[in-house]
Amino acid sequence: MSESTIGIPDDIATESLSYADTDMTLREIAGDLQEAHRELDEYRKGSLVLAQNLKELRMKAESDGDIPLANTTKELEDSAMAVFERTRE
Repeated sequence: MSESTIGIPDDIATESLSYADTDMTLREIAGDLQEAHRELDEYRKGSLVLAQNLKELRMKAESDGDIPLANTTKELEDSAMAVFERTRE
């Protein structure tokens, strides 16, 4: 039995499934899932960097006494960390 490049045996890779009003092969579904995992990894990494940058801006705003900016960046920092937490699993 031959394996396709994504680890699905060739003899079943072309099996189709109807999903969201679209017919897709198992090979196409596996490709879409691989892409979704890659995108989630990118969001996770990006949100952590963004949270750190927002924290630095917040700390500067706090030291400058700019309370509106500090409060806004804190809320954005919390939101970026929430994205990070959601993608940790």
